[in-house]
Amino acid sequence: MTLLVDTAAAAGAPDPEATAQCLWAGMDGLITLRQDRPSSPWLPLDRLVEALVRAHLCTGG
Repeated sequence: MTLLVDTAAAAGAPDPEATAQCLWAGMDGLITLRQDRPSSPWLPLDRLVEALVRAHLCTGG
């Protein structure tokens, strides 16, 4: 968790602890859903992880 908090802070998150916890929860949910529903038409995991991080850190590009 410290790594996530430090990374969120370095990225300029206004509340690094909350951002880190949301990233953790989002990643956990993403992984759990992919394991539970393997036949769903999931996009590649790296694309979903990138979108999740961008959404929480409000980064562009």
